[in-house]
Amino acid sequence: MGPKSLRKIANILAASLLLSPLVLAACTGSETSHLLVTQSTDAPAGADHKSHVSPGVFTGITLSIRNTGAGAARGVVVEDVLPDGFHYYELTTLGGNAIRTATSDPGVKGNPSWGTWTIPAGTGNTVSALVLSFKVQVPLSPGDYKNQVKITSSIGGDVEQGDAVALVVEPRPSLTLTAAAAAGQVTTGGMATYVISVANIGSAVAKRVVVSVSLAPGFLYSATTSYEGNGLRVATTDPPANSLLPLWSSWDIPGASNGQAGLVRITFQARVLPAVAPGLYNLTASVTSAADVPPQTLGNTAPVSVGKGTATLPITMTVAPTAPFVAQNGTVTYIITLENDGNDAAQAVTITDTLPQGFGYQGTNSIVLNGKNVGTRLQPPAGSPTPQWGPFAVPAGGFNGATLVITFTAKLNGASLGPHANVVSGNSSNAQIIGGSDPSPVIVTAS
Repeated sequence: MGPKSLRKIANILAASLLLSPLVLAACTGSETSHLLVTQSTDAPAGADHKSHVSPGVFTGITLSIRNTGAGAARGVVVEDVLPDGFHYYELTTLGGNAIRTATSDPGVKGNPSWGTWTIPAGTGNTVSALVLSFKVQVPLSPGDYKNQVKITSSIGGDVEQGDAVALVVEPRPSLTLTAAAAAGQVTTGGMATYVISVANIGSAVAKRVVVSVSLAPGFLYSATTSYEGNGLRVATTDPPANSLLPLWSSWDIPGASNGQAGLVRITFQARVLPAVAPGLYNLTASVTSAADVPPQTLGNTAPVSVGKGTATLPITMTVAPTAPFVAQNGTVTYIITLENDGNDAAQAVTITDTLPQGFGYQGTNSIVLNGKNVGTRLQPPAGSPTPQWGPFAVPAGGFNGATLVITFTAKLNGASLGPHANVVSGNSSNAQIIGGSDPSPVIVTAS
């Protein structure tokens, strides 16, 4: 073999050695991903470039995980590390071109986590990303909070974290409005009794709070039977008799203190005209305040069944204490039972308990649906006079019925001696739920 042939072979070997890393890279897919994480919120931003919210409200957070690398990101799991006191509520939108390879959705407690995803590499002008938008409930305690995101991937790759969402929970009032019927049924020509509760779970006084109600046709306001709570009435406006739109004004409701929310509770009666046809009737309740609190309206709430004394509905609720007596500074355990005897599932069911004055929610012992434990996205704050749970999907029960049972504990704080009635109500996206009060109210004793 001549010198020219040897040089030719040497050049071929050198070229192959130079190309071998590229070939190896192409064969092994060594292009790596580069994930860029950005966060945003729908809460309004202040001059400090932070988002400002009231205590206890719901707000939205959006996570965008963009792949700007040359390779796909595989086995990606996204976990939002919520600040202390924040509660995940629900996923609102899902966007981007990521491919879901395994389903893992958030639980009702802890940090929400979604998985598992493959986020392709971006090509040209194409943006490759996973976009998650969800709703959280902020805590009652004022302060500065930062949201964090944790990304894991099965094949590594770089993760670049953008600026965290900065949320400021301000010392502002935060009102919750609930309405309930004291009894689920009433006869034509009789009286329906309603309880409207406005609780201030925030950390500042809610000024000049006004409560109004729009009654169902054929229902006329009759009389206000009681005002309860620690709100200071600063102006007195009461509804005239036979009003279709009763209005009460106005109170300064203090913020939450020592685990107890500020409260105004109005109990009133409405006369059901004799000509009202049998059926189910709701009301609409509203609350407004002078400043810092957006107006709230609850529609299609506090249902009452009007009949000739025999009206029945397939979905009913009851509430009862587990003991007949409780000491003034003690605790009492209640059991709420919802039964669906219908042929359709009740969707998006929320349950509200209107505790007696001087009672505050302490904790949920258990939630059981047809013998199995279930969770709740609505997390009642400690001390709330109107704890809420849900949403639930209660399956059709048929002849045997489907039953949801909530057991919870309330703590007494300044309740007066004697019997105290508890009222429970419910709402659903497709069913009317009849609430009620405990047939044997717990009796508060001195010791």
